[in-house]
Amino acid sequence: MMAFSEHRPEDSYFVHSLSDSDIRIVDTTYRESLLLTPDTGVMPWPVESLESLEIHHLDAVFEYRPDVLLLASGRRQHFPRRDIQIALLRQNIGLEVMTLDAAARTFNVLASEDRRVMAALIWEASGGGAH
Repeated sequence: MMAFSEHRPEDSYFVHSLSDSDIRIVDTTYRESLLLTPDTGVMPWPVESLESLEIHHLDAVFEYRPDVLLLASGRRQHFPRRDIQIALLRQNIGLEVMTLDAAARTFNVLASEDRRVMAALIWEASGGGAH
């Protein structure tokens, strides 16, 4: 398990830890894909793999309007289709694609800097099996 430790304001959401079997946001454990913001918290996200990601799955992202979207493509880095990238660009939302581990660390750093960040975490248990 990878635990993350940085000082956070009491009313801020953050990734507490990431293990082979789950991700812990503050005091709650998840084993599914989700959207995360520092101020509104966790939202369910019905995306099981990067290949299944469609533009309509970004509706909550477009509504929140983050400066940057951290797209965690699972345990390995994979890039979304070009139409997904273009849709974000047209909404003036920066896109950073990374692994779950990197997205969790980066989210915590940007959130601690009071940046308008959103993480779109495609859940994948260690070993490659999507849940």
